[in-house]
Amino acid sequence: MRESSIEFYKRGYNCSQAIIKAAEQRFGLYVPPQSIDLCKGVSNGLGAGNICCALIGAVMVFGLLYNEATVKSLRIKLLDAFQQTRGSLNCSVLTKNGRDNSVCESIVGDIAELTEEIIIHYGGARR
Repeated sequence: MRESSIEFYKRGYNCSQAIIKAAEQRFGLYVPPQSIDLCKGVSNGLGAGNICCALIGAVMVFGLLYNEATVKSLRIKLLDAFQQTRGSLNCSVLTKNGRDNSVCESIVGDIAELTEEIIIHYGGARR
């Protein structure tokens, strides 16, 4: 998923959309175009530099695959793993207050990889 998420990001999808599109491709999910459109504003820490929106996209992917209790559990695993790797969940911290958006490509790739690992570890979809 790492490579495909970065490709989607380079093609103009925002960070949350790139994660969802990569998961759709990797796991054969059907994500209606309208669902991708719903994420048009889910980028740049929701426009305020808050939580990295690629993480939000990953949690949305979990929602397509698992029941609510599992999503909540996997969400914590994802956030903890990313926090340990990058030191923050905050978009403005990760991008140095928006001055270094070049890191977004690698962040999207890291989150895609973590998402894929979690899904594979938990045996794919179990609704």
